[in-house]
Amino acid sequence: MSAIVITGARGYVGTALVRRLASEGRRLRLVSRAASAPADGSAMLEHVQADLRDETSWAALLQDAVAVVHLSSRTDLRAAEADSAGDDALNVAPVRALVRAAERRGGALPVVFASTVTIVGAMHANPVDEQMPDNPCSVYDRHKRDCETILRDATHRGVLRACSLRLSNVYGAGTTSINANRGLLNSIMRRAGQGEDLTVYGDGACIRDFTFLGDVVDAFFRALEQEHTRDGAHYVIASGRGHTLLDAFEMVAQAAFLRTGRRVAIRHVPEPADLHAIERRDFVGDARLFQTLTGWQPQVDLASGIRDYYETMNDAAPGAQSGRVPNAAA
Repeated sequence: MSAIVITGARGYVGTALVRRLASEGRRLRLVSRAASAPADGSAMLEHVQADLRDETSWAALLQDAVAVVHLSSRTDLRAAEADSAGDDALNVAPVRALVRAAERRGGALPVVFASTVTIVGAMHANPVDEQMPDNPCSVYDRHKRDCETILRDATHRGVLRACSLRLSNVYGAGTTSINANRGLLNSIMRRAGQGEDLTVYGDGACIRDFTFLGDVVDAFFRALEQEHTRDGAHYVIASGRGHTLLDAFEMVAQAAFLRTGRRVAIRHVPEPADLHAIERRDFVGDARLFQTLTGWQPQVDLASGIRDYYETMNDAAPGAQSGRVPNAAA
């Protein structure tokens, strides 16, 4: 049986996607930087350590591969700003190496790439669909766009059959993100569940479109299943519903109270002087194109997703969502 290669397989989205594909009986080649592999005992799950900047590593990974889901990336906004060349090496070089290996392999390999809606920048009309002009205002977003461009060009040349899924503020119970600048809502839910007060910058009026992890996993599954989406294009993956940060924090505080019996305060604090423009954005996505092509629909609204977090994490091991709290405007 041919394998689906998943990079970043032990990350937040990767872990959830692996669970979904494994339940469908798929053979998976799970790629991570870690030297040790979980002892899951399944013959259908192959764990591989690889340097994705290396074309020869990709050549080995692509043997008998039926598709690639490329999730691996460094998502630290501030680290990218501080070291653009290093971020290119970690985020763009692996995509270049993948294309070179696929070109030598032949066969127009299907690839689904995890991208971000923030490529459109900080100032734009809402809702955002695929026609919105790109205006990346951070190194991280410019590099994501570079990856999309490389994959689109390779698709047009017949080397790959790729698409990029631009994800909007993914949240929900799952593994921990080690990145302090991502996963805002999960960190806030963890804090509230532990009885810690929450902080929001300014009046908390910035708008976000939070997309439930299970819905995001279903989007990747459908992109893998339906060939006509892999045309080199990018697709917005979002709930289509905007909430202010303050509204979202209030939902979290109420859900945490119902779960734990402890009330937490929401404190308004000034924005830090170094707050990046992308963190002040208002964003609502329009995923109707992907919905039309695949039948995908976001199933979980924000209030239900927050409740699900507490119900799911209630029985999880301590620290399942531990980690530094991200910027309150992320």
